[in-house]
Amino acid sequence: MDWFAIGRELSPKARGTVTLCSFLLPLAVWSAFSYLPFLWHPLMEVTESGDSRYFRPGMTVEREAFHQENARLSSKGSVVVKGISVNPVYLPAPHEVGKAFYTAFVTEPRLPGDPWLHESLWHSIQVIFWGFLLSSVIGVPLGILCGAYSPIARLFEPFIDFVRYMPAPAFGALAVAIVGIYDGPKIAIIFI
Repeated sequence: MDWFAIGRELSPKARGTVTLCSFLLPLAVWSAFSYLPFLWHPLMEVTESGDSRYFRPGMTVEREAFHQENARLSSKGSVVVKGISVNPVYLPAPHEVGKAFYTAFVTEPRLPGDPWLHESLWHSIQVIFWGFLLSSVIGVPLGILCGAYSPIARLFEPFIDFVRYMPAPAFGALAVAIVGIYDGPKIAIIFI
């Protein structure tokens, strides 16, 4: 099986394997960085503070500061700080993400009247749907007209070429000014 042949299609089985790997490979790399102790764990989580006045259990500190504090404590003959290697808060382990996701689904909203997570997700799906629907209703016929009639293409092309390279969030303030707050600006940005 020649997977890297130029200009040749993969077999259906090979396509399925590559598609499966496109999901499993990032998950495997994420898991490796999260669970293998010899890979990138730049921080230390204090488990026992020893005789340190500053460190407390559960505190996350830089590895260098952890070792400096232990060197200072051992030079005095004090009880050293104990801890485990951890990743920064922006790279939680897969099991922590799953646990937080489950907790978010079963935990009541903090304030009365606030939506549950599943309600917020459904609302976001609706906003995305309406943005794409409106852009399709306007964009597809406009594209057909521009492709079929040169004068229409010349009429819309300068504006479209100017706006195309601007990031959609740059229109956020303008969308709020034109369509107000709530869902209008969100739908407008997806429309753009």
